[in-house]
Amino acid sequence: MRRLLIYSILAILVFFILSTVMFLFWTDLAHMKIIDSEQPVVYLVYTSAGSMPELLNTSQIDAFITYEPIISTSVLGGIGKEIATQSDLPPPGQWNRSACNILVMSDNFIDENHEDAALITALITAGIKRVNEDPLLAENISAEWVFGSGPIISAGASLDPMEVENRSFPTLTFTKDANLPNITDTLSNSEEYSAEIKIMDQQYRNNSVYKRSLELLSGSQPNVTGNIPTINIGYLPSTDHYAPLYVAVEDSEYFCNKYDFCLVMSAKEHGRPTYCTLNVDGKVVANVNLVQGSSGGGLMTNMGQNAIDIGCLGSVPAELQVVSGNNATIIQSINTGGTGIVVNNRLPCSDWNSFVSVIKERSMENNQIKIATVQSSIQEEIIREALEYEDIRVNQF
Repeated sequence: MRRLLIYSILAILVFFILSTVMFLFWTDLAHMKIIDSEQPVVYLVYTSAGSMPELLNTSQIDAFITYEPIISTSVLGGIGKEIATQSDLPPPGQWNRSACNILVMSDNFIDENHEDAALITALITAGIKRVNEDPLLAENISAEWVFGSGPIISAGASLDPMEVENRSFPTLTFTKDANLPNITDTLSNSEEYSAEIKIMDQQYRNNSVYKRSLELLSGSQPNVTGNIPTINIGYLPSTDHYAPLYVAVEDSEYFCNKYDFCLVMSAKEHGRPTYCTLNVDGKVVANVNLVQGSSGGGLMTNMGQNAIDIGCLGSVPAELQVVSGNNATIIQSINTGGTGIVVNNRLPCSDWNSFVSVIKERSMENNQIKIATVQSSIQEEIIREALEYEDIRVNQF
């Protein structure tokens, strides 16, 4: 009887052990299946736009999404190949009319110098018109402003700045009428900022500065006073997206003759101009400093600290800071377009769809694609939405 009891207990123990082993085996198998069935993954690498070509050239990343003329410099220099522009990316038509860069002004500056603010706005609008009327002039001015007079060295290749601009400029659409990008998904708590977003949208192209600028362009006489303020205009000098500003400064005689108000360089400077005056009927009404920045977010921070009064910068960093409490107003758009994806020459893809296939294949091999972008930029918005549309998860590297 005792032996039978012992055998029964041993049988129960063996059954329990075998059941546990089988349970763990099937659990591991199920877990493996879950892993195998997970959606593809890419890693997003935050970096500056200027460092992207070097990172790609040294295979530290597989691709980048950024703005012109970095794209054209990289392609012409043999660093990578462009496989898509923003109009190629899903969701279909999402970014065709979205402002890439905008004109934004400090509320304090608007309150204290409303007419000067309207005059600068009018000149940016007139600059947009001038760029579209004479793109070759704008390309020449932008090439020297962005690159200088010497050749560009890219991955050992020597490039002519005009060659770069000839490729870059057709990707840009200069317009004051583009829409602000929808940044709701970017905000950690969009409900918290819903009121600010609504106010921003209502003010956009419906503000008093914008309306007054249209009156000035239609022939209304500027209401100038004896006060001569100093205006600080911040911009990013590494891109041709601000060609309307460059043209307004460099081709000032055209604007003086056509509108009787213009920006005039204090003296012909070597390289990028840094000082000019705002003139009305040949008289100085304001001194203007052209302040070079390194990022749109940095310029907005400077504006919040009253270090600059006006900014020509990316739409998304401006929107993010305005809805977060920066006392500034987005006046109008400057351009759309000028964004593209450049990939390693060795990747077997030639367009967005084949790039998505490579992403999925590499993800299955646990060798995920790394894509560089600038944090809090419209390019980050574009690539995140495109990947989400393709059911590809984004992890930060």
